Amino acid sequence: MSHSQNDTPREQVIQPPPGKHEAPMPENPVGTDQARQGETSGRVRWVLGAGVVLVVIAFVLAFVFSV
Repeated sequence: MSHSQNDTPREQVIQPPPGKHEAPMPENPVGTDQARQGETSGRVRWVLGAGVVLVVIAFVLAFVFSV
């Protein structure tokens, strides 16, 4: 894509400038296990499950006491 005289200012901002747009590859690529940022233990699932259960209980109690 190249800029033309008829482009609006917004189109000129969205379009990349002319030239090469590739990121250089590292000399020693990192393996997928080394690059993983997250933790793979099951603790997150337990916290999520407990939170959902507590929210359901809170909504049931709010409904019971509001009637």
